[in-house]
Amino acid sequence: RSDRIIFMGKEFKVTTIGFSLLYLLAQHREKVVSYEEILKDLWKGEKDAIYTRINYHICKIRKDISKIMDKKEDNTKKIENIFKAIPGRGLMLNIKEEELEIN
Repeated sequence: RSDRIIFMGKEFKVTTIGFSLLYLLAQHREKVVSYEEILKDLWKGEKDAIYTRINYHICKIRKDISKIMDKKEDNTKKIENIFKAIPGRGLMLNIKEEELEIN
């Protein structure tokens, strides 16, 4: 897979892990992906793979997106809500299919 990501019509760059995380969540759009599944898929069972690594990459993706977007209040709220955390279960990509293109 390539690393081209377009959010709301604007292309942005992410790390390899960030791309893999977005790709995984996009494959299961509108469904909760468990933290365990994310850790297993992205870090292949590394012993030091912990939840804080997921949160770090979520924050980094939000920051990368915010660099390319206008600083309007609507955009800021949309960026904050891209990922929906479901306590004790996992994460869900919280955007419409047409808003995110990964190819």
